[in-house]
Amino acid sequence: MIYLITLIIILNFIILIFFNFFVKKINIFDYPGDKRKIHKKKISLLGGIIFLFNILCYLLYSFIYENINVFEIFGFKNSFSSFIFIFSILLLFVIGYIDDKVGLSAKYRIFFLSIIILVNVLINPILNISIIKLSFATAFSIENFSIFWTFLCFLLFINAFNFFDGINLQSAGLIYSVCIFFFYKNIYFDFFLVIFIANTLFVYLNYQSKTFLGNNGSFYIPFLLGSLFISSYNNNTEIVADEIVILMLIPGWDLVRLFFQRLINKTSPMVPDKKHIHHYLIKKFSKTNSALIIQSLTWIPFILSQYIGYINLLLIAQTLCYFFIIAKYKS
Repeated sequence: MIYLITLIIILNFIILIFFNFFVKKINIFDYPGDKRKIHKKKISLLGGIIFLFNILCYLLYSFIYENINVFEIFGFKNSFSSFIFIFSILLLFVIGYIDDKVGLSAKYRIFFLSIIILVNVLINPILNISIIKLSFATAFSIENFSIFWTFLCFLLFINAFNFFDGINLQSAGLIYSVCIFFFYKNIYFDFFLVIFIANTLFVYLNYQSKTFLGNNGSFYIPFLLGSLFISSYNNNTEIVADEIVILMLIPGWDLVRLFFQRLINKTSPMVPDKKHIHHYLIKKFSKTNSALIIQSLTWIPFILSQYIGYINLLLIAQTLCYFFIIAKYKS
C-alpha cells in the first residue's frame, strides 16, 4: 500500500503545481452574478475532476500492479453490476460536467439521476436496502418496498449533498466525515485513504477559493459514497442504519426544510435561494467558522455514538441543535 499512497501523493502534488494550467485547459468556471452566490469572482470547477483522477489512478494501480479485479473492489457480487456501477460514476461525471459548462434544467438533472440510480438498484442486489438494522430496535424487512426506499435514499442524499455544497470547506468536511467512518470500520481502507488525500488537496484549493467541487463532482461523489455505505451496510452485520444517518442528518434536514419551505412559499423546490443553514451562519461568523460549526454537528455526535452508544438520543440532539441554529440566526 505504501507504493500506492506515495504515487497518489506525487500525482496530487503535480496537480497542485500545474493547477493553473489545468484551469485554463479545462475551462469550466462558476461565475458570480446569481443573487444566491456569495463569491465575487469566477472560480474554477475542478474539484470533481481532482477526485475522479485519484479514483481512476487507484483502480488502475490495483488492476495493473496488485492484480486486483477492479470489479470486486466495492463488494459487489458480479462483474456486470460492478461494470455498470463504474460506468455510472463516469456518466454522472459527464452529466455534471455538461451542467457546469452549459447548464441543465433541474428536470433533466433529476431525470438522468433517476435513471442511473434505478438501473444500479435493479441489477445490483448489494445496493438494495431490504433489511433495516437499527441500534435501538430489532431488524426488520422492507422487501416489498426496498427498491423504492433505496431509490429515494439515493436521490435524497445526492440532492442533499448538492444543497450542502454552498460555502468553502463544507462539502470537504462531509467527505472527511465519511472517510473517518470507513477508517473506523476498517472497510475499503485503501480506497478511502486515496479519497482522504484527494480531499486534502481539494481543501487546500477550496479554502483559498481557487476551486469549487462543481456539479461534475457533486453528482457522482454522493452516488459513490452512498453506494459504498449501502454495500458496507449489507456486507457487515455490525453496521446499523442510524450510525450512517448520523453523518447525513444535517444535510438531510437542510434539504427537507428547504423543500417544504419553498412549497409553502409557492416557489419551486428546485429554485435556489439563500436560506440554507450556512447562509444564516455567515451573517454572524466567517465562512470558515460557519463550515466548522456545521461540521461539528456531524463529527461530535458520530464520535460520541462510537464510544457511548445511544445513537437515537444523539440523533435527537443533532436535530435540536440544527433547528436551534436556524431559529437563532435566521433573522
